[in-house]
Amino acid sequence: MENAKGRERIAALDILRGCALIYVMLYHLMYDLRFMFSVDTPSVLTPGNWVFEIFHTLCLITLFTVSGICTRYSRDSVRRGAVLCIAGFLITAGTELFMPSELIVFGVISCFGACMVITGLLKKPLSKLPVWTAPIFFLLWAVFENTYKTGEINLFFTTVTVHFPEVQHLYPIGITGSGFYSADYFPLIPWLFLFLMGFALFPLVDGRKLPGGFYRMHCRPLEFIGRHSLWFYALHQPVFLGVLAVILG
Repeated sequence: MENAKGRERIAALDILRGCALIYVMLYHLMYDLRFMFSVDTPSVLTPGNWVFEIFHTLCLITLFTVSGICTRYSRDSVRRGAVLCIAGFLITAGTELFMPSELIVFGVISCFGACMVITGLLKKPLSKLPVWTAPIFFLLWAVFENTYKTGEINLFFTTVTVHFPEVQHLYPIGITGSGFYSADYFPLIPWLFLFLMGFALFPLVDGRKLPGGFYRMHCRPLEFIGRHSLWFYALHQPVFLGVLAVILG
């Protein structure tokens, strides 16, 4: 696969994204079994188990970082991002109508779409970011990782609690009112920082400055999943829920 400038796309990026997505889909399948269909799942494979959660977080970091790298291969990331934002809105409408208990507002599809639109509109100045800014973006993600959940800013040696105003329309950036609920919520702060980390890493990866084995990796099934990861993410839950409802009732 080639990018907008005719460079060959690196298969390892799609393989990484495909592997991460498979784990995330497994996480959601176990969540559905345990919490929606009351199946007694092994503790190590139950969401909430610390080992399971660590791997889940690592996979999400991989998905956002690799997507940030790959968006620089896109011919029109603004258009692709807008399509994903529309898809995210349809997911919100669909869950509100048919599964209000699992309402999704600004889920991962919406977040990816917004990240693509933002980086696409700011592509020229962002393309000038040096590679060394990548760890800075990772630190920013770590600082604000739990802010939208707990109101705490992680300063590593201590935490600071912030109290957000009671507003209803700033949820895309992580500020929510007391009545806000979303079963799958990925605000731009902190997840945009991981996307920007990948964006900044692009010259390192595309310049083939990583070990040679990275560029020789190939696995067609994982590459296919990785190239279409956002649509796999959007569709896997309805498929899981439909199949489990038929099997388990």
